[in-house]
Amino acid sequence: MHKPFSHNTFKHIVVCILCIVTFKNYANVSLPQFFSDHMVLQRNQTITLFGKANNNEAVQVTFNGTTLKTITNSLGNWSVNYKPMQAGGPYTITIAGNNTITFSDIYIGDVWFCSGQSNMGWKMENVLNAATELQNANIPQIKLLNVYRYMSGTPEDNIIKSSWETSSSESVKDFSAVAFFFGKNLYETYNVPIGLINSSWGGTNIEAWMPVEGFENHPDAMATIEKMKQMDLLQAIATYNKAHKAYSKMLDSTDLGSKQHWENVTTNYSNWNNFKLPTLWKDTDLDQTYGVVWVTKEIELTANDITLDATLSIGRVDDEDVTYFNGKQVGASIQKDLDRVYTISASVLQKGTNRITIKTKNLRDLGGFRGANADLYLQTADRKIRLDVLWNYKVGTPNIQAPPFREHPNEYPTSLYNSMVTPFFKYPVKGIIWYQGESNAKNADEYAVYFQKMIQDWRTKWGTELPFLFVQLANYDNQYNRWPYIREAQATALSLPKTAMTVAIDVGNNANIHPINKQIIGKRLAIEAGNIAYGNTKLPEGGPMVKKIKAKKGRIVINFNSILKVKGDKNAIHGFEVSDDGKTFIPAIASLKNSNTVLLTSSKATRAKYVRYLWADAPSNVMLYNMYDLPVAPFRTDK
Repeated sequence: MHKPFSHNTFKHIVVCILCIVTFKNYANVSLPQFFSDHMVLQRNQTITLFGKANNNEAVQVTFNGTTLKTITNSLGNWSVNYKPMQAGGPYTITIAGNNTITFSDIYIGDVWFCSGQSNMGWKMENVLNAATELQNANIPQIKLLNVYRYMSGTPEDNIIKSSWETSSSESVKDFSAVAFFFGKNLYETYNVPIGLINSSWGGTNIEAWMPVEGFENHPDAMATIEKMKQMDLLQAIATYNKAHKAYSKMLDSTDLGSKQHWENVTTNYSNWNNFKLPTLWKDTDLDQTYGVVWVTKEIELTANDITLDATLSIGRVDDEDVTYFNGKQVGASIQKDLDRVYTISASVLQKGTNRITIKTKNLRDLGGFRGANADLYLQTADRKIRLDVLWNYKVGTPNIQAPPFREHPNEYPTSLYNSMVTPFFKYPVKGIIWYQGESNAKNADEYAVYFQKMIQDWRTKWGTELPFLFVQLANYDNQYNRWPYIREAQATALSLPKTAMTVAIDVGNNANIHPINKQIIGKRLAIEAGNIAYGNTKLPEGGPMVKKIKAKKGRIVINFNSILKVKGDKNAIHGFEVSDDGKTFIPAIASLKNSNTVLLTSSKATRAKYVRYLWADAPSNVMLYNMYDLPVAPFRTDK
C-alpha cells in the first residue's frame, strides 16, 4: 500500500508543477497584443518588433525577405529593428524561438492614435445614415484596433483582449465613427494603408489620460495615484459591473408597475402626478433620480389617423425604456444615447382614446428624457401629434436603495494613461486625433493647462513632435454657458506647434451631446491633417482665424487670415456681439467688408471695443467659413 503524501511533500510537488508551467509559459516567444494579424506598421520609420521569451533564448524574425536574429536578455526581453519601409503589403511576419508565431495580412502605411471620450468612441452603427455607411465600409487596406477599456494604477507595457481587424461592414459597427471617417478620407486621398487605434472611453475627463507628472501640484490627486498602485482596478471594475447588473435586476424585481401591470389600459391613473416631458428626473420633484418611473399619456386619434402604421418618437431615455401603446409593447432599449423611434402597427391604433405608457429605468445619476421637445411626437397617417406636454407619472420603486458606487476613470487620475496610452509609446504612429472635453466643462481654466501638458508628454514619450489634431466641442444647449469657456480652453493648445483644431460648432444637435454627423468631423480632421501631417500647405490648418481687430468710434473691423465664405446674407452675419465695457454684450450688425474682413456696428454700443463670436453653449445659424467649409471658431476679446 502506498503511503499518503505528507503535507510538505504535497506542497513541494505543487510548487514544482507551478514552476514547470510558469517556465513553459514564459519560455514561449510572445509579443504585446497590438502585434497581430492585420496590423499596420508606420511607414518611413524604424520598425521595432519586440516581446518576451525565456532568458538567453535565440529569437529569429523574418519580415519582407529579411531575417534578423537576436538573443533575449536576462529578463527575457528581445527586440529587432527593421529599417524604415515605404507603404505596401500585404506581408507575413514569422517570429521563431522555442515556438513559432506567424502574423499575416500585415501592411506598411500610416497609423493614427485616436483617443478621447464618448464622441471619439461613438460607434459607426449609430451615425447618420448608418446602414449605408456600413455597407461601404469594406476597405481591406484600412485596419482597426479597438483597445479594450480598462484602468491601471501603474504604467503598462501591453494591452488586453484586443487585436487588429480589417475594416468591414461587421467589424466597423463597434468602431469609432470619427476615427473611421477620418481614416477613410486619408485612404482615399493618399492611397496608403491606414491603421486606426481607437483608445477611448465615454464620459472620461482629461485627468484620466494624463501622466503622474501633471499632478505634482495637486496633493489630492497624488494621494489617489499613490493609492492606485496597490489596487487591482481591473478587478474593481469587474466587481462594480457585477453589482451594477444585480442592482438592475433588483429594480425590475421590486418594480410595482411590472407587478401590477401598469401598462394595461385598465390601470387607474387618477392618482398619478404629472410633469411636462421631456425632462430629467433631477429637474423634477422626484425624491430620487434612480430607480423605475412610469409615465403615461392619453391621446385622441381620428379615423384618418389610424389608416396606416404610426411612428412614435420619444427621444433619448436615461437609461432604459419599455414602451407600450394601448397595453401592447411596441419598443424597448437599454442604450441611453439612442433616439427611440418605434413603429406602431395600424392594428394597435384605435379611433378615439389611445394610451402611451413608458416604463423608464435609471441606474445611476440623471434619469428621465434627455431629448429636445421636438423629439417627442406621434406621426400618424394624417398628422404629427406633439407629445412635449404634460404626462402622468408614478414611481415604481419608491424608497429604493441607492445604486452601487461607480468605479470609473474619473475617480482615478492617470488610470487610462497607464493602461490605454503608455503601451503604445513603442509603437510608432503618424499622429494623434483627440475628441474630449465635455467632462471638463466645469474646470475650463485648469483644462487649458492640463491639455497642453498632456500633448507635450505624449509627444515626449513617443519620441517625436507628432501632429496632434483635436475636435472643439459642438453646439449643445442648456450647459449654463460653460461650453464657450471649455472651447476656449481647447483652443489654447493651438499655441503648440503641429496642432490643429477641428471646429464642430455647426454640426451638433442642440439637445444631444453626441452629434450623429461624424462624417463631417472626420472629413475636417483629414483636411487639416493634410497640412499638419502630410505637408500639403495648400490645405488650411483649420478654419479662419482672427488676424487683427481694430475698434474706432463704435466700428470694429476684424481681419481674418484667410478668404471668408458667408453662408447667407453677407450684410447680416449672425453670431457677433459687441460691448462698450466688456460686461454687457449686445448683438451687432455684421457685414462682409471684403474677402477677409468683417465690419461690426451697433447703434446701442457707440463706443464698442470688445467682441464675442458664437459665444454660447449652442449658437444658432453659423455663417462664416473658409473655402474648404471649415468654420470660424468661437472667440472673444474681453478675456
